[in-house]
Order: sequence, then structure tokens, then C-alpha cells
Amino acid sequence: MIDELVFPDCSRYFNVNRSSLKYQFPGVDLIENNYSQAFQDMFVMTMLNGKRNGTYVEIGGDHGVIISNTYLLESIFDWKGIAFEIDPKRAEGYSSMRKNPCVCSNALEVAYSELFMDQGFDKQIDYLQLDIDPASQTLKCLKNLPLDEYRFSVITYETDIYRDGIELAEESRKIFKDYGYELIAKNISNRGVPFEDWYVDPNVVSQVLIDKFKINSELNIDCDSVLFGG
Repeated sequence: MIDELVFPDCSRYFNVNRSSLKYQFPGVDLIENNYSQAFQDMFVMTMLNGKRNGTYVEIGGDHGVIISNTYLLESIFDWKGIAFEIDPKRAEGYSSMRKNPCVCSNALEVAYSELFMDQGFDKQIDYLQLDIDPASQTLKCLKNLPLDEYRFSVITYETDIYRDGIELAEESRKIFKDYGYELIAKNISNRGVPFEDWYVDPNVVSQVLIDKFKINSELNIDCDSVLFGG
């Protein structure tokens, strides 16, 4: 059963202070809580201007609600999508709590092009999460995606640079740059620990929003400071 699984305390991520958001996107008034570890769900909704009925691909499903980057999108904004989780118990627990499925599979062995076609996804998918362990596996998964066929409007990519070093992170950054993605902020940090990069597709996301949120810095960026504050 799902209650047998142990997850970290995420109480600091609940009760979103909407008034302090830098951008009040349509539908923000419907949000009372967010569920991501570092406000990734709020980043997605900000960059896509509160989009409803979007699509997501969540590689590394883990728990279906706690520290979930897609639960808010699904539950409030009616998004459709698919998640992948290698652990059978976690995949089963995820699917039991969510409308959209979680496939129990090794993310490195998925035929993504065929699966996306079967799911009826458009060539422009709204959100891609890449978050599996270790970082070398996340990079392999990135290389396995059909990046020549499909594009993703918003991407959160876990580098775990604090643990796995800069070399793997820089290789992933080069891939995204070569495919024309815009790096909004790198070395996103949670409680001082840098672990993730955030990207958008500049062909889809408003240049006004890109200019408003893009952070050109080599320093660690606290997740709160990207979306909240002056």
C-alpha cells in the first residue's frame, strides 16, 4: 500500500503565497497549494500563462502527489499526460491517486516516439520532466528522447550537479542549446543545494516572460527567488 512508502516532509511547499508571485497568470487564484519540491509546477504554469488542457511527460514519477511536478497541472488545470517510474510499488501508488497513468518501466528502454504517437500527443508537448537517478541515467534518457520529432514547451531537468559534478550538467546543457531551447535558470537550488536546470522553447513561450524570468548567473539560484519577490 502507498502508506507504507516513506517520503520527506514537504510542508514548506504548501500554501502558496499568490500575492508575492512575480507574474499573476490566469487561474492563479485557483491555487492554494503547490506540490513540487522547488515550485516546478508553478514555473510551468507561469511560463505557459496558466494554460489549461496541456500535456506532460513525467520521467521519474515517484509519488503521485508529494513532490509531484504534475499533480497541480492535472488536478486544477485538467492536463493529460503520462509518467514513468521504475519501482513497481511507487508506480502502482502513483496510478491509484491520479487520473493519468504511471507506467512501470525503465525509462532508458522506452520507445518514446511510438508511445507518444499512441498517446495522441501533438508534436509540441507542453512539459517534460527529466528526473531519474543518477544523473548519468538522466542524461542517457535525454539522448533516448525523439528530440528531432517532438518539442517541449517547458523542461525541468535534474542535473544533481551538487553530487554528480559539472561535466554531465554541461553535456545536457549543450544538447538543449543545440536544439534551440532557452535556459531560463541553471543550478536551481532547494535549501541551498543546486540540483536542476529550467528551460523553455522560445518558439512557444512569450519573449516577454522569458525576459522577465531569465537569470544569467553561474551562482546557485534559490527556487523561491525565480518566481517570487520583487
